[in-house]
This record gives sequence, C-alpha cells and structure tokens, in this order.
Amino acid sequence: MYTKVLIISDNASLCNKFKQVVKDLSLDTQGFTFATSPYSNSNDFGGIKVLTYDLKIESNVNYIISNYDLVFSIHCKQIFPKPLVKGVKCINIHPGYNPINRGWYPQVFSIINDLPIGATIHEIDEQLDHGGVIVRELVEKFSYDTSETLYNRILEKEVDLLYRYLPSILNKKYDLISPEDEGNLYLKKDFNKLLEIDLQEEYKAGDLINRLRALTHGAYKNAYFIDKETGDKIYIGIQLNKEN
Repeated sequence: MYTKVLIISDNASLCNKFKQVVKDLSLDTQGFTFATSPYSNSNDFGGIKVLTYDLKIESNVNYIISNYDLVFSIHCKQIFPKPLVKGVKCINIHPGYNPINRGWYPQVFSIINDLPIGATIHEIDEQLDHGGVIVRELVEKFSYDTSETLYNRILEKEVDLLYRYLPSILNKKYDLISPEDEGNLYLKKDFNKLLEIDLQEEYKAGDLINRLRALTHGAYKNAYFIDKETGDKIYIGIQLNKEN
C-alpha cells in the first residue's frame, strides 16, 4: 500500500475536494501532502497547507523521489520530468477522455472539434497524458455548453472517479487499459491560435458559435478581435440559455 502520497496541483478547488474525498473515505490524512507549482499562490488554497515544488529544479525532484512513494498530478501546470516518473509512481487526474483529449484545455477542443469528452485517471509516462489508463468515463456535452459549464461537469466526474478508485490505487489493486492509439494531443500554442477572431474572415455560423462558446470561461479573457481604429483587443464572450 502507498502510504506517503504527494498531491501536486494548481487547482485549489480540486485540492479541497481531494482532501474531502480522503476524509470521507476515512483514509489516513497524515499520509497525504499537498503542494503546488511556482505558477500558483499557496495562499489561494484556503485551509490546506501546501508546499511549493518547482519540478525544473533537480533537488526538488530528488527530494520527492526520496520521500514519497506515490505522486498525484491534479491539474498541475508542470510537466513531470523523466527522472520523476521513472523514480516514483506518478498518477494523473486528467480532465479529458484519453487518448481523445490529451493535452491542454480538453473541453475547448472537444467543443470546437465535436469530440467526446470525459475524465481519466492514468499512470504518467514520459509523454503528455499518455500512460496506461486506470479508469476513464465520458461526460455528456450539450449544444449550450461553454468551456466553463462543460469543465465544471468534468470536475464533478473527476471527483466521482476519485471516490470510487482512490482506495484501489492506494492498495495497488487496479488494472490498466492501454490507449487504443495516440489520439489527439493539443498544446498551449494550439489554444493560443484560436483566440483572435479575424474580422475579415468568413465563418459558418455554427463554427463561430462553437469557437466562441469553447473560449468562454467565466471572467477569463480569451477570444478577441482587433479594433481597426485603435488597434485595441476587444474581448468577446458568449451567453447561451436553454429554453425551459
């Protein structure tokens, strides 16, 4: 059984939910340590005490390997380096259905490319969102979803999977599913290419609506066009309401 577990995350809300899962399952909370990356502020994690690990620093990686026997990546913005995934068991909670939705912002590309979406818990190897799958389940996607509403439903599925599979993972009693193929890998640069809406380009109505709802995520400033008079970026969001 894994007894020294490190959870690295840049999502404070999900960390709190993970902690609640541990409590509800009556697991030994002393065996779990939470950490974040240099990209996040530890003060944002509320009542959870979190450490900060920069995985680009070799001494941090060596310390983790020496002091933990299991590491979870939960929406962590850092790539786990090869020595880490080779030195200790590493598991990822991924907001996409592998291998269909590997990489950055799976819900965005699911909406734009009309792909299935879900949540996956998988072992980490040297490639991004690529290792053997412990469990994966689909999440229903609607025509009126934005990035935010779909993402929130994926988070609910991730927490559900944790409740059902965390004990098996800790006790090393799970089977692996080999991904059927390499699937689709989306990087941050692919997302960035979507942000500017060219006012001179012709779009099909459905394609434009899908792009705008895929880039609408609460207060985040994503989609924009350039004001031809001032050169300013004008940010765009979209609101969709299903008829009752």
